Amino acid sequence: MFSFDTKVSYSRVDRNGKVPLHEIMNYLQDCTNFHSEALGAGVEYMESVGKAWIIVAYKIIINRPIMLGQNITVGTMPTDFKGMFASRQFFIKDSKGEYLVQADSKWILMDFQNRRPTRITEEDTSMYEVEQGFEDVKASRRMKFVGDKHKLPEFKVKKTYIDNNGHMNNADYLRAAEEFLPENFPCHELDIVYNKEALEGQSVIPYLHQEQDGIGITFENPEGEELTKIKLM
Repeated sequence: MFSFDTKVSYSRVDRNGKVPLHEIMNYLQDCTNFHSEALGAGVEYMESVGKAWIIVAYKIIINRPIMLGQNITVGTMPTDFKGMFASRQFFIKDSKGEYLVQADSKWILMDFQNRRPTRITEEDTSMYEVEQGFEDVKASRRMKFVGDKHKLPEFKVKKTYIDNNGHMNNADYLRAAEEFLPENFPCHELDIVYNKEALEGQSVIPYLHQEQDGIGITFENPEGEELTKIKLM
């Protein structure tokens, strides 16, 4: 397991002094990268071998809000490597060691030259130690909405959304989705499935789904292909 301690800064919180959903995801992304960098398998290493770990699904459980000035510990551990896929879990704890956030994620290893999935080798994983995580928190790539679908205002992928992998960053989908949520929406559970990358300048069309157990948001390209699906409960 890898973890780091930090204090919630002003730049991480919203108007209510609470860490919003996309910043929770940023903490998880930071922890992933800090872990890989500590093992010598960070961004520069992955670029040198022409590969990238690409997130395909998240499940995030929010037990309690994270507030301005709180001392927190963010942690992560790989839980499985199989075929082209990997699983990694996360937590955010308060100063008493109680879980504020628990999360599971699924990743795919990408050959960056042809931007296609590639099989995981021992060389790709030898630096990581697989551990057992939360049994009751599992991300899934399956998500289906049955509620009415309402089109939302279209937007273009800004250059500030693009990360080092050349596509819209994972957290920015969530940041865009938050714009369409009701004020002070009490999200306790969040599922995200990433299907197709969005590139700089590309048009993205959001749709809102009113589900019985929450709110669904999908992002599509102009061709009608689903880029990302998000469910908030």
